[in-house]
Amino acid sequence: MIVKNRIKKHSEFQKIIAEGQVKKTPFFVAYISKSELGYSRFGISVPKKTGNAVIRNKVKRQVRSAIGQSTNFEESIDVVLIIRKGYQVDNFLEVKKEISDILTK
Repeated sequence: MIVKNRIKKHSEFQKIIAEGQVKKTPFFVAYISKSELGYSRFGISVPKKTGNAVIRNKVKRQVRSAIGQSTNFEESIDVVLIIRKGYQVDNFLEVKKEISDILTK
């Protein structure tokens, strides 16, 4: 996942959360919205309850890696993934499966 495929601004997060369709899984709450940019963008939000900064950054790296492996970036959608409390850092294959399920439905 390259930099142009990331959502960084708070206002963009809020717009997608307000307008997007919600999908919930045991590890994520995903807000998906149509985009007119011609490529997909992803935003990842990890709450402080997940752990300290080291753990939160590890979670973000894992999720970015799973997105990169299971996504066609030519689709034109914006996705905000909010990590849930039950996220398991050690279970990458399960995370990858859930992300691909979210994006295919």
